[in-house]
Amino acid sequence: MNTNNILAILESEDLLERFVEVLIEEINNDDEALYKKGRELLNFCLSNDHADDFFIAICGWSVDSLLSRVCK
Repeated sequence: MNTNNILAILESEDLLERFVEVLIEEINNDDEALYKKGRELLNFCLSNDHADDFFIAICGWSVDSLLSRVCK
């Protein structure tokens, strides 16, 4: 990761918004099958104690909240 780029983006609301726009665009345009993305994300949850932080930042929901919606 390029720390200098991250720090520069953190200083600009416009660049922060553009970062999220690019992220969403790349998620939507990725050709990887959804089940493969799901597997990688859930494996990340099992291997990282701070996975909830990522999911809350990205969508506003904790992993357990998302799982409860999936496993109704």
